[in-house]
Amino acid sequence: MHMDNIHRRANGTIDIDFYRREAFLLRRQATRKIFRRIGRLGKPLIGAATIVATYALVPPRDPLPPSNDSLFVSAAVPLLPPNT
Repeated sequence: MHMDNIHRRANGTIDIDFYRREAFLLRRQATRKIFRRIGRLGKPLIGAATIVATYALVPPRDPLPPSNDSLFVSAAVPLLPPNT
């Protein structure tokens, strides 16, 4: 035979507040567990989305054309060939 321990008050009625508190604590524990799992999975996804968004939103930088002030161009060498 299965015997349940039922929490009763001093007057013999069932202590419903006890069961409400117990259900509340179990729901809170389950909710925390779910959010922890979501948090562990969400951090890498947020990082990946940030990297993708950065590459999508940042415009590409074109290299500057060489000028007379450049270290790699001598002033004695013309930058463009003469038009003939």
